Parts: sequence; C-alpha cells; structure tokens
Amino acid sequence: MAGDTRTRMIRGAARMIGTRGVGAMSLRDLAREAGVPIGSTYHHFPGGRQQLIEEAIRATGAAVTRRLEVGRERGPVAALDAFGDEWRTLLEDSEFVTGCPVFAVATVDDEALRNVATEILESWQTSLAEVLADAGLDPERAPRLALFIVAAIEGSIALCQSAKSIAPLRDTMEELHHLVDGALGIQ
Repeated sequence: MAGDTRTRMIRGAARMIGTRGVGAMSLRDLAREAGVPIGSTYHHFPGGRQQLIEEAIRATGAAVTRRLEVGRERGPVAALDAFGDEWRTLLEDSEFVTGCPVFAVATVDDEALRNVATEILESWQTSLAEVLADAGLDPERAPRLALFIVAAIEGSIALCQSAKSIAPLRDTMEELHHLVDGALGIQ
C-alpha cells in the first residue's frame, strides 16, 4: 500500500505540474487530490516539494523513454509515433488541460529543477537520434533532427491545449513523418 501511495503522489504531482505549473503545485493540494494524508508527503518525500517535483518529472521522463525504446524495436516511425502517442493520450484524457510536466519544469526559475528537466528533454533527443542513426540517417544530422522532433511535438502540445483540439499534434506528426521519411530516403 505504501508503494501505491507514493506512486499516486508522483503521478498526481506530474498531473498537477502539467496542468497548473510548478508554482501552483502545493503539497496540501496534492495530498487532497491524491487522497492521502498531508503527513504522507513528508514521509515519502523527506526532501519536500522539491524532491516530489523532481521525482514526478523523472517518472514522466522514464515513461516516455520506455515508449521510445519499445517503438525503437520497430523502427524510427514507430518510435516517433510512440512519442506522439504519449502526449495524444495525455491531452485527450485530460480534455486538453494537462500538458507536458517536464516542459513546464524546464521553464521555471529553480535552476536545479530546470537542470533535471533539461536532462530529461536531452535524453529524449538522444534516444530519438540513436533510433534515426540506427535506421541509416547521417549520425551528424540525427541529433539535430531529434531536437527538431522534440521541439515540434512539445510546441504542438501547447497549441493543442490552446485550441482544445488534437489537430496541432496530428498535423505536426504527419509533417514529422514526411520529414523523417525524406531524411531516411523512404518514398
């Protein structure tokens, strides 16, 4: 049960960060939304709010990386789709209220948290670059294309939230497919 409480708190924190931003996430609100006593936050996260935020975005980062790795086994388009599907699901399940918690943390004033978010975003880029290089893309171009993919998808998440529609992500994914296919010489 303790692991379940801790997991619920991490997932709840990620959802709150992706919805409200880091500044609006309080341990009291999290405890109420996760249905746990406020004392549980200090028991499971002795480092307090800072530790919880870091663990929440690391958990999000790991979940996305797992999807990329599963997609990787099936090739670059599958990895790209896995990355896009992660955010499509989040957006649709939250009715376009919740965005990427990692990106939300990447723009905060707290340097330590921003560094963790940057590390996660770079790990996604590295994974995508490896997939692209493994598929035959020039290893010097692969990191730039991977950066572009992460930036395009993260930007489309914000546009989806603004429009309350999945269309920006869908259209971005379609264009990314063309771009990746062209880069790999796939007709």
